[in-house]
Amino acid sequence: MPLVAAAVGLLVGLVVGPHTPRATATSGDEALAADTVAALGDPRGFGAVTAVRVRDGQVSVAGVGEERMGPGPDARYELGSITKVLTGMLLADAVERGEAGLDDPLQRWLPELAGSAVGEVTLQEVATHHGGAPGLPPALIGTGLVAGVTNSNVYEISTAEVLTQARTVQLAGRGRYQYSNLGTALLGHALARATGAQDWPTLLRTRMLDPLGMTSTRIAVSGPDPDVHPHLANGWPAARWWGEGMAPAGTSTTTTAADLGRFAQAVLEGRAPGMAALEPVADDSAGGRTGLLWDVDEVDGRVLTGKNGGTAGSRTRIELDRERGEAVVLLNNTDRWVDQATRALLLGRPNPEDGPRVELPALAAPLLGLALLVGSVVGLVRVRSRTGLLDGVLQGAAGLLVLLAAGPWAHLPGQLWTGLLAGWAAVAVLSVLRRAGLPWGGSRRIVEVVSLLASVGLLLLAVAML
Repeated sequence: MPLVAAAVGLLVGLVVGPHTPRATATSGDEALAADTVAALGDPRGFGAVTAVRVRDGQVSVAGVGEERMGPGPDARYELGSITKVLTGMLLADAVERGEAGLDDPLQRWLPELAGSAVGEVTLQEVATHHGGAPGLPPALIGTGLVAGVTNSNVYEISTAEVLTQARTVQLAGRGRYQYSNLGTALLGHALARATGAQDWPTLLRTRMLDPLGMTSTRIAVSGPDPDVHPHLANGWPAARWWGEGMAPAGTSTTTTAADLGRFAQAVLEGRAPGMAALEPVADDSAGGRTGLLWDVDEVDGRVLTGKNGGTAGSRTRIELDRERGEAVVLLNNTDRWVDQATRALLLGRPNPEDGPRVELPALAAPLLGLALLVGSVVGLVRVRSRTGLLDGVLQGAAGLLVLLAAGPWAHLPGQLWTGLLAGWAAVAVLSVLRRAGLPWGGSRRIVEVVSLLASVGLLLLAVAML
């Protein structure tokens, strides 16, 4: 019977077990596809990647993916914080039109903030991350932790609630660079008021997207975009982000390579609205400079202007060499970063990264899953009651589910999970068969019941992660 259980575990693992994304199949412009494969380097953790290159006034697009053919120019991605550069350019455009001033305090256009610390921060300060505002509204900090565990959207918050939350925040380090999604969101809503637009998405559409022909770019404010498919680098589906209140910071934008090619070309040609946003006006925290929500860095003797973006399950970057008239954009539908790959593609140099990053906070979940699984096996071997038997089974199931959703499968083969499932199933069935006649309560009944309830809670948490 244990062998049967192991065999069933192997079959289940083959069907539902983790799959490590490996972007190797190509499509589109052959030269760009080859250069993109070289720039990406180790393909582990990359799912569907679309590259855009603007050179000599021409836009080329290539895809690298897992399927027989890589994604095309109309494949849809979450844009993330690259959206911020659009908000920065809307600010520069509004200043050029005489509708707003860089020194205007937020409270001039958002009277809801009058009398608050953040209300006194200027539009330029929030556009250069020098306003001292925290990264997120207070309400999203706790819910963000929950969303991270339960693989759900954290940004379902209204503009009114963002403004209410902003009134309560304390500034820290005003005048120094401190990255703030909240500050950018407030800037976007202030610009909508200053320009007389209905809201920020409407302002973006009328002033930036429509004039540049970016007709495929969407702002998902009332629900997730069904056409995006974000994933973790370990292959597990990630939550789609959407929401109104934080949209100007990049929580809700979805787009295509075709649209970003139009945008990059317009910026290089100087015909995009708000071009003054690309000029550096302040220092950042990494030794570079910042424009109005654009980053400006010197790399290998070349001045690069760009921005990256990240959501729960996507990573993006745009990088421009304005002097040479060249630009590169990379869009990836997993949470493996593409910053180094984008620069490698633009500069024609090797990618210094040799694989997916190992980020210490991300190890917490797989270590928990492994601990639960080991604890389950030990408990099943030493069990002295049916309560303990049930506890061990539930604990092991929780551990396997945690490992399935959050395991390091961008670094380790997914077949390892299948083997763990098969081995654990054999141990569990063997323990059940040998100890079916045990009493429900052992000598430490209260401890066993508490442990059982804890295992139930952990199993529910593990299910929520899926």
